[in-house]
Amino acid sequence: MLVRLFRQNQPLALIGQIPMVLLLWPGGGSGEVDLNLPADQGMPFFWAFTALCSLSSWAGSVAGFILLAGLVMQLNYTTNESDLFGRRNHLPALLLPLLLALFPMGMVADPAMLGAPFVLWAVRRLWASQGDQRVLGPLFDAGLLIGLAAMCYLPYLFLVVVIWSSISVMRPFHWREYMMPLLGALVVLSIARCVIYLLAPSAWDPVGSLVMPVAGAALLPSPHWLWPILLVLVFLGFVVSAVPAFAAGYSRGVMREKNTRASLLAFSFAFGLLAAFAWFAQRHLPSVFIGVPLAIFFSYPLLVAKRMTLAETGVIGLLALGLWARWG
Repeated sequence: MLVRLFRQNQPLALIGQIPMVLLLWPGGGSGEVDLNLPADQGMPFFWAFTALCSLSSWAGSVAGFILLAGLVMQLNYTTNESDLFGRRNHLPALLLPLLLALFPMGMVADPAMLGAPFVLWAVRRLWASQGDQRVLGPLFDAGLLIGLAAMCYLPYLFLVVVIWSSISVMRPFHWREYMMPLLGALVVLSIARCVIYLLAPSAWDPVGSLVMPVAGAALLPSPHWLWPILLVLVFLGFVVSAVPAFAAGYSRGVMREKNTRASLLAFSFAFGLLAAFAWFAQRHLPSVFIGVPLAIFFSYPLLVAKRMTLAETGVIGLLALGLWARWG
């Protein structure tokens, strides 16, 4: 039922997500999550977010719910407007909360999640510039948005390199086009650095922002041995079906669609590198780095599935595992 509903182009299907997200948020097994930052850690936008969350006992949940809703809508709009699937659907919006719920912090916001909507906006701006002869403005905008994302989580600056690789696939080489994304990102960081230096010279340590600012919560008080086995089986089923489905969609697409999907692969690989960096440097795995790419790739087999029973079973399996993780 869920797959049939969300693989149609019916925006009202998104309303059905609300009870599902409320069931998964944050869950009895999530424990306490500390969003308080030391004075010299974190990036400025995350300071503002944590200050908002500290206004009352319920402000953090409300702000996090609004952030998640914005991220889901951004992902859904980006995939549809960029013709990633060939036909419009809302499957990424269905899968993203289910995947985030499987991680230790669930859907609780961290710096990477706070910056993810800016990244998706930048990606959409980049992909929309294909075929446009006046691309300096869109590329500068994409870099500017990456800079705004870096104001939440500094390693997002690495995505400027992915923008360069995407440009090399989409357009002939021109050095000014490569400078625009970097210039846009540096403009944001330079202005922020100057403003903070004038107001509070010792308040911001960008290197200190790489120290883990959020204390993660335990996935389960005492995980059952069966949970990870079932999770691996469900993921293997999705991966085995997603690879040929994506390959078939790539081969059928026109050149513009192939360029977009090649850029998607580059951004997904970069998200994997950022996730590895976060794990080795901070012993923390931001859920958005895994959830966003998988929500897109897992949508391919669901969209073309002939046997709806298997498709529905996979999604119900993710939902059941998420409920187990959050409430078990």
